[in-house]
Amino acid sequence: MLSGTVVSLRAFDRRHLAVTRDWMNDLELAQLLDRCRPVTDAEHEHWYSSLVARNDVCFMAIEETDTGRHIGNVWLWNIDWRNGKAELRIVIGERTALGQGSGTEAIGLLCEYAFERLNLRRIYAYVLASNPRAVRAFQKSGFDQEGLLKGDRWGGSDYVDVHVLARLRSVC
Repeated sequence: MLSGTVVSLRAFDRRHLAVTRDWMNDLELAQLLDRCRPVTDAEHEHWYSSLVARNDVCFMAIEETDTGRHIGNVWLWNIDWRNGKAELRIVIGERTALGQGSGTEAIGLLCEYAFERLNLRRIYAYVLASNPRAVRAFQKSGFDQEGLLKGDRWGGSDYVDVHVLARLRSVC
């Protein structure tokens, strides 16, 4: 477990599945996560089973440090061991946890784990321009904007821009 002041990250397991599926099927969250259709029970179970077999994913549940309540998930995706990089993705599914620094701290904790324990050197993220809260959380966690992909993703009614953000391991 990785602990911070506001949140702790814990290995994702079966107890986190039901609420995670609910978040993925929430229309507002799905749009922010660039999901285009609901997730069925069978798809969700297959996804969970496949996580165990992959060596290019590090999936963590975000829990409030003081209560242990599961409020979201954060993960490294497509870990490229050869080049020392991975994409970071995050969802804060519990609306009552928004705006309290949970996402910022979770991003920071996972980056430190990636740099110190996994020996990665670069963490990057793709964030829809329609999700300014996520852009701010990444920037507060030390990510710099590297680019903007104009009209890169379908946002439901129009194409939206995507911010490319990244954080490099500090070298002292």
